[in-house]
Amino acid sequence: MTCLQTGLRSVFRPCSRMHEAGKQDKAGGIMEEKKLTLEEIHEELLEQLKDITDVCERHRIPYNLMCGSLLGAVRHHGFIPWDDDVDLLMTRENFTRFREVYPKECSARFELTYLNTWTPRVMNRDPEKAAAFTDLFILDHVPPEGFRRTWWFLRLHLLQGMLKRNTDYSRFGLKNRILLHVTHWMGLPFSVEWKTRRYEAISTRYTTGNDLCMSNGAFELMMHIWHPEQFRETKLVPFEHLQCRIPVKYDEVLRILFGDDYMTPPPENERVAKHLDV
Repeated sequence: MTCLQTGLRSVFRPCSRMHEAGKQDKAGGIMEEKKLTLEEIHEELLEQLKDITDVCERHRIPYNLMCGSLLGAVRHHGFIPWDDDVDLLMTRENFTRFREVYPKECSARFELTYLNTWTPRVMNRDPEKAAAFTDLFILDHVPPEGFRRTWWFLRLHLLQGMLKRNTDYSRFGLKNRILLHVTHWMGLPFSVEWKTRRYEAISTRYTTGNDLCMSNGAFELMMHIWHPEQFRETKLVPFEHLQCRIPVKYDEVLRILFGDDYMTPPPENERVAKHLDV
């Protein structure tokens, strides 16, 4: 089956993310699970990244590495050794173009899907490789400061809570645990597809202004306010054996995300992968 045949429909196809991916047997039982090593995850992610960036370069769709992948490119010239996903950033306009062309031209191994969450991801169609994925973060315009901006963020946060699955509540304080439980129950009557489409409708409501945010960033990550000039110019840098784009103003971006000492690795006991628990 080609990407063209299944592409656009797969963007909203629900499926389950897991670090240990298993298959169902013909009786509906779960067969023995296969756990990917971090080395295998990195190998798969590089194949995804090459596939994505080839399409972007071919169609001149601007993108850049973001979050942990941006830090990895600058500090390690590749993956942060303990990281287990890839983070890319596009404006809404460029993501819309990407969503149109990528399913038609990607490798038949890959698909673009929302995976029961609000963040589009490129993944391998093989469930045994579900632990490796590329997150696509989107820059959207935010409302003017004041009540409209507060209300806009609140609705997106509520929908994030409604969409979250398999939450590790031990990571949160009592107040946030209560909020997560409440929003989870609020979301149960609605389908994943409805919630995802509602999330995109709110995210794209505003189309002008100089203030942007990663509208599909999780919780605090969403709250950073960005400006177009921070990402307008990019440059190619080594990422493992690939060449990938980062913002020319990467230092400014990384200081906002990780603090002024971003070039200093964290203590060994904090060197673990951190991402959405959907």
